[in-house]
Amino acid sequence: MFKLTYMDIKYKINWQVDIEGEALQIEPVLFQLLFFIQQKGSLKKATEQTEVSYRYAWGLLNKWQQRLGKLVILEPGRGAHLSEIGEKLLNTNRQLLARFSPELDNFATETKRELHALAQHSDTSSLNIFASHGLAVSTLRQLINQQSDFNLDLHFHGSLECLRALDEGNCDIAGFHIPIGSLAKPLIPQYLDVLSSENHQLIYVIKRNQGLMFPAGNPNKISSLHTISNKNLRFVNRQNDSGTRLLFDQLLHDNALTARQINGYEHEEFTHMAVAALVTSGVADVGFGIAPVAEKFNLEFLPLVWEHYCLAVPNSIMNDPRVNQIIALLQSQQFAHSLENTSGYQTDLSGQKVSFESIFEH
Repeated sequence: MFKLTYMDIKYKINWQVDIEGEALQIEPVLFQLLFFIQQKGSLKKATEQTEVSYRYAWGLLNKWQQRLGKLVILEPGRGAHLSEIGEKLLNTNRQLLARFSPELDNFATETKRELHALAQHSDTSSLNIFASHGLAVSTLRQLINQQSDFNLDLHFHGSLECLRALDEGNCDIAGFHIPIGSLAKPLIPQYLDVLSSENHQLIYVIKRNQGLMFPAGNPNKISSLHTISNKNLRFVNRQNDSGTRLLFDQLLHDNALTARQINGYEHEEFTHMAVAALVTSGVADVGFGIAPVAEKFNLEFLPLVWEHYCLAVPNSIMNDPRVNQIIALLQSQQFAHSLENTSGYQTDLSGQKVSFESIFEH
């Protein structure tokens, strides 16, 4: 009998360009080259980062410049920089990846679960987690895939949506985040409406920093939330029921600001990466999100609040070996090492069982 020991599925976004009836696939390495040319200002340095030869890179650029127009401007003695077309191509790809990658991950997770169940005639070994999107929980998933003997079904949703799914029995574990300090007080009732110490144990994942993300050099001189309102800057928001949206709304309230005073408040995205991609591409002037994503997209970051990120685990499965493996991985050196150079993250409590009083402090 066939036994499926391990399987992972990934869906990727590929570009196809139809030119005079010819369908051509854009090689993913082209976007990598454009990114590093933008960052390093040099085609040679870009080839070193992407680990392709200078000759290959030059040929690839020429191939697509003949079809799409000039992508890169080379200046003898001054390096290289992207043309307007190159910038547009790179920024559009960034937005696509940031906006759709989490959804593709969700589809891949579901496909993997269904295929595994069909191959094994059972899906009892899988653990279903709904979690708010973030780099720390993605790192946890990678470690589970590499080192654990069970299948993890990880789906990305907003914090409250995750907790409601847990309450309704649609997932085994829910990942959520909530601000530290006085900002949490008005939000706590919404969380405790579906969580209780009698029914759940909280496992700490990460302490993380949220704030404003804006282009390098801070061209709009952003120093507070009031700057966004006073200068009528273009803002990009998160969706309803996300912990980040709840936090941003509370920050507005505490700063005596209203949604109407924020240009773009109604413009919603579903991940921190999608927000950062829009700011990087110039579609928005400023967004609100976590420090590691700002760093990933080479944006400046104005820290505003620290928050807890936890897993809510039903007491009924706390003795499950799979839960113990998750706790062990969160406490591991591998988890800490993977995030140690990531700004705005603290792993001091990762993997610890924490009380409701310490997280939902009044």
